[in-house]
Amino acid sequence: MIKSLRTKHHYSQEQLAQMSGLSLRTIQRVESGQSASLETLKSLAAVILAAVIMSK
Repeated sequence: MIKSLRTKHHYSQEQLAQMSGLSLRTIQRVESGQSASLETLKSLAAVILAAVIMSK
C-alpha cells in the first residue's frame, strides 16, 4: 500500500525517506511487507496525508 501511494504521488523511495525522516532501508522494508513500528507508520502517514492534501 505504501508503494502504491508513493508512486501515485511520484515520490522515489529516497524522497519518501528524506521527507519522513526515515532511512531508505526502512522504506524498502515496509514496502516489501515487513512489519513496521507505530512510529514508522505515523511518519509515513504524515507524509502521504500531506501529499494527498496538496494534490487537491
